[in-house]
Amino acid sequence: MTPTSHDAHPRGASRGARDDSSSPARDPDDPPHAEAQRNALPGLMLGALGVVFGDIGTSPIYALRQGVSEAGVVNVQTVMGILSMIVWAVVIVVMGKYVCYVMRADNEGEGGIVALTALVRSGYERDGLRVPRLLVMAGLFGAAMFYGDSMVTPAVSVLSAVEGLSQINAKFDPFVAPIAAAILMALFLFQRRGSAVVGKSFGPVMAVWFVYLAAVGLYRIVQHPQVLRALSPVWAAALVADHPALAFVVLGAVILALTGAEALYADIGHFGRRAIRLAWLFVVFPSIIVGYFGQAATILYQPGAVRQPFFYAAPSWALIPTVAIALLATVIASQAVISGAFSMTSQAIELGFLPRLRVIETSRSQRGQVYVPAVNTVLFVAVLFLTLAFRSSERLTSAYGIAVGLTMLITTVQMVSLSRHMWRWRWAAVAALSAPLLVVDALLVASNARKIPQGGWFPVAVGIVLFLLMSTWLRGRQLAASRASHAQPLQLFLRELFASAQPPVRVPGTAVYPGATPGATPAALMSNVRHNRVLHQTVIFFANRSESAPRIDEHTRIEVRDLREGCYEIVSRHGFVERPNLPRLLASLEGQLGDWRFDARHTTFFLPRDEVTPGCSHGQMSHWREKLFGAMSFHSASSAEYYGLDGEDVVELGVQVVL
Repeated sequence: MTPTSHDAHPRGASRGARDDSSSPARDPDDPPHAEAQRNALPGLMLGALGVVFGDIGTSPIYALRQGVSEAGVVNVQTVMGILSMIVWAVVIVVMGKYVCYVMRADNEGEGGIVALTALVRSGYERDGLRVPRLLVMAGLFGAAMFYGDSMVTPAVSVLSAVEGLSQINAKFDPFVAPIAAAILMALFLFQRRGSAVVGKSFGPVMAVWFVYLAAVGLYRIVQHPQVLRALSPVWAAALVADHPALAFVVLGAVILALTGAEALYADIGHFGRRAIRLAWLFVVFPSIIVGYFGQAATILYQPGAVRQPFFYAAPSWALIPTVAIALLATVIASQAVISGAFSMTSQAIELGFLPRLRVIETSRSQRGQVYVPAVNTVLFVAVLFLTLAFRSSERLTSAYGIAVGLTMLITTVQMVSLSRHMWRWRWAAVAALSAPLLVVDALLVASNARKIPQGGWFPVAVGIVLFLLMSTWLRGRQLAASRASHAQPLQLFLRELFASAQPPVRVPGTAVYPGATPGATPAALMSNVRHNRVLHQTVIFFANRSESAPRIDEHTRIEVRDLREGCYEIVSRHGFVERPNLPRLLASLEGQLGDWRFDARHTTFFLPRDEVTPGCSHGQMSHWREKLFGAMSFHSASSAEYYGLDGEDVVELGVQVVL
């Protein structure tokens, strides 16, 4: 039967117009807006510091400490080797892969694993090729692993900062986990108010954080400048050559210095490539590198510092300010990750990867500021569990890394396809660039795979569950759409209806049937005519199509088809970062449907309420997945809220969906 409106029927990316009052910042490389973006660049860079770099910017609190801890040996060769590995991993993965390569692959200004999957899919469709199912499934798995990362990041970040209280006074040690849990609880309760409320202060606070991080690092480097020799990759190579097993183990901690790299790509739609790249090159990169060198000097030349090198690196008189600013920075990093999960959920819903969930826009001036109550609840429960179960950042880092590594690996795989099919690179060029990146990603994943029994199982298990949910929903909607495409043609149904011996009674007003497949008879219409035997004076069949592009040009968004007898078919397309508002769209049709004008008081919206019948997919889905799809469909959010409708204007009709 007819699928609901959020099914994705991508037709390839088309350049979409943006409403400057509500859209994310355009890429500053866009010539028509280059001058305006140059003027806004400092503000965009400051905003990027607060939103984009929170995760990777707070990794110095625990990354080097974990690497030395896992090595189990504190000597010059080991510490310098680990430091060199971290530095060059940041250069290769963050600078080379993400800043210079992956960030070029924006989907009309949007980034992230979901946007990349949509872009890869649109490349095949543009060429008239069948989209490899494996690539789409890889994208879904990468998105699922991002949720796993979103659960671990807040817990490990806040715990690592609160542990600084134990450096002030050992009596705080038993209270570290409860204090961290209380802070995280307040953070998640705050989400319903919208991140925009506190977002204005993110940038300045993180700017202070990076300056402080660099200042403390310089303080120690000046005392022990010999640590700067670790800038040479020879130290990393020597550690690998002399102690390959140890180096492989240390790789599991090195990835902690790379967490948050995916955010550079995911947030280009909000700040633009130029602002993110400049903030990285001139603020974030030098600050965190100097911070790592300062910690290495502290470990080598201050006894006992290996337990908490970040806090030991600060002068004793500055310990309390260090703990305070670290706590603020980690809360901001957690907020950025949570907001990223909300944004990705909204995109996945529009692309048909997830069922409709309640999505609340928390800012009228900034697109992407959304709150998803269901996701917030799940993240809160998971983060609280991790915080109270592991109780220390050192133990929790065992659960960290594997989700990040898998997402990075999938991004590289998707980029291989994109480089070949969208950018038309030759296979030799694709292989020359991608092969080394694939090797690095694979080594990082392999090193972290050994941590699965110690806690890495949690994000992996979460990722697998979410992948099953997303893939089941996608497959179910594809089957439902396939069945709907064979429904009775709308024009034939109307012709037979009006030519019948007892045609339906026409009543005043307008009836709108959203969610119909173009050209097919909506199941809600057939149900209404069969039971009520009436048809409104004006009938609008609204087909809502979500595309693989983030935005659709307003001039090509709507297609109107006159079906005669006061019946019209409206085909509307929207991008995966846009949310359809049916009343606003109908109001824009004034003058296109004869003398008709939209009047909310005399308009009724007939929405289908799908009831999935399992066991009818003829072997195309297993029985348990049919039941899972039915449960997801039943618990999906109301179509009225999705379309921006008032409940009093809506009539819901039960529609049986046969897979």
